[in-house]
This record gives sequence, structure tokens and C-alpha cells, in this order.
Amino acid sequence: MDSQLISELEAIGGELLASSFKGCDEIVIDQLGFTAKISLWGGHLSSFIQNGFEDLLFQSSNDGSDTRFGRKHFGVPVCWPWFGANLKHSDLQAHGIARYFRWELVEVGRFKNGDIKVVIQLESEDHPLIEDMWPQAFELRQTFRLGDGFQVHFSAANLSYESIQVSEAFHTYFYVGDSRSAVLKGLDQVEYEDKFVGGRHKQEGDITPCTYLDRVYVNAPSVTYLEDPVFNRRITVETEGTSSVVAWNPGEALAKERNDMDNMEYQSFVCVESANALDNAHEVGPREIYHLKMKVTSETLINS
Repeated sequence: MDSQLISELEAIGGELLASSFKGCDEIVIDQLGFTAKISLWGGHLSSFIQNGFEDLLFQSSNDGSDTRFGRKHFGVPVCWPWFGANLKHSDLQAHGIARYFRWELVEVGRFKNGDIKVVIQLESEDHPLIEDMWPQAFELRQTFRLGDGFQVHFSAANLSYESIQVSEAFHTYFYVGDSRSAVLKGLDQVEYEDKFVGGRHKQEGDITPCTYLDRVYVNAPSVTYLEDPVFNRRITVETEGTSSVVAWNPGEALAKERNDMDNMEYQSFVCVESANALDNAHEVGPREIYHLKMKVTSETLINS
């Protein structure tokens, strides 16, 4: 890695640590108000801890080393350029390409208000294996803004001369004290597809308990709230450029069947994913670039 980048990283209180997972590095940033970790394998924010509080993000203790593509359940993985199963090629892994390759650190610094800025990039031409999975050339970038909460700004450039059909998600694993008592708000009256029980439904009221869920809410609002009475906090998720919200938790029985998750870990997270899926998949024209944003903040939960 460029020595200038290392110096700039050190100047903002960061360091680059060797990771045991896939032999890739991890960026660790330690500030007065928070600590954060960014995994270059899969290119995602894996931890964000504000002083005095629990981590906002969940990390599974199971590294998935006995699965084909390795660990999946931690932080904010990016699903791109397809969400869920690849409908044309069933042999390809679920949730696309972006979270299964090494990203590169390309910029670090500060925003004008002092927030930390970290930019990472994934270019298809740097990974020959990608061509077998997705023949159209692309460049992805993520800008992380870390301060009072965190923001992820994702951009995708279609470098080919063909239009491509894309579905995607910030597959965010929020750490909670107990998913069985967590409450997801903001989706009342929104239509969703239920992948566990089948069919299209309309949400009635809040979602609780947040277990045994696999729902894609289409044409969803841009703000949702996850309330956690155990950790006594309310997490707010605000998005731009996404129109779907995915709520996922395998529940007790399915968690025990998985080989990439410990049996009781379903109690420790709720996935609230900012996405463009199903009806909200979209076309990206030749040489076109587009942007998605997600902002996550938290506050003490005040009980009425």
C-alpha cells in the first residue's frame, strides 16, 4: 500500500492491521468519541463503537471457514450487482460479487466538520475471477463518514457499453441485546414479500419480535427505526437512492441448521437492509454512474 496513504491514515488516528481472515488487512480508527473497523475483505464497515455504548454492528463468532465463500455475518456488507440468489446462474454465490473480493484503500482524511473520511474501491479489472461472474466492467467506491454515527456513500460505475440490470443492498447487521424484544418501526402499511411464508402482504403496525423474518419491503420510506430495550437505544437509518427495506433474522430453528452461524446468535442481531430489490431493481446505462447513501445514528431510548 502507498506509504503516503499509510501516513495519512496515521494522521487521523488510524492504523492498518493484518487480518487472519482471507489474509486481508483491516483498517482500525481510534478517536476520542468512537472506534471503527473497516475490513478490506468484502470492503465493509465491520464495527462502530461510540464511547460508553455497545457496538452498533454485529460480528458473528463463527468465521464461516467451512463455507464456500467464507464469513458473511458481520457489519455492513454490500450486496451488488444482485441481491439474493442469482436467477440466471444458480451456481454463483448469493448477494453478488462485492463482498467476496478485496477492496483497496484509496483515500483518507477529514471532512470540514472533523468527521473521519475513508474511501475504498473495487475495480473489476483488478480481479480476473470477476469476469467469469459478471462480464461487464465496473468500478465501485465506498466513502465512509465516521463521527456522530456513521454514513456510507456507495457509487457504482458501469464501465461497459451495455446496460446492466442491478439489485443491491447495504446488508446491515445491527447488534441488539435480544432480537426477540427488538422493535422495527417505520414500515406500517408498506407492502412486502415474505420469503419464509410466501406471498405479498401489507405490514400492520410495528415489527416485533424481530425473529424469523425474511421480508423485502418494496417502495419503502427512506427512514426506519430499530428500538432495542435491552441496550436502551434507538437506531435511526436514513437512506438516499434506495427504495426497499429488507428485514432478516433466521430465528432459532433455522439458526441451528446453519453452518455459518452459532446456534444462539440469532438473538444478537437484526438485519435492516437498505436495498433496491424485487420491484425496485433498476437499469444502469452504458458508462453511467449512480449513488446510494445510508446514514445511521443512535440515541438513548426514552420509555414513555
